[in-house]
Amino acid sequence: MLSNHDKLVHAVTAYDRRRLGKRRYNIWALPQYLGAIERVEADIANGKCLRQALVSNLSDRLLDACLKAVGESTATLNELHYGR
Repeated sequence: MLSNHDKLVHAVTAYDRRRLGKRRYNIWALPQYLGAIERVEADIANGKCLRQALVSNLSDRLLDACLKAVGESTATLNELHYGR
């Protein structure tokens, strides 16, 4: 069974792959996504729950992709607007 780390890495790489070739695709985004996963894991190590850590480090569709990957429901409007 995959760990949450593996699920999140898979989610962000799949998200980046889906964005490839689209308008405003950023070739430097994937390293930033992976850095966000590191920050999520640091937040978890400091006592935040997984969902809180994801909401405070990710946004929009990438957040929803990562939440889905770890078996959580998509972000609420409140989380999207005030998650950070």
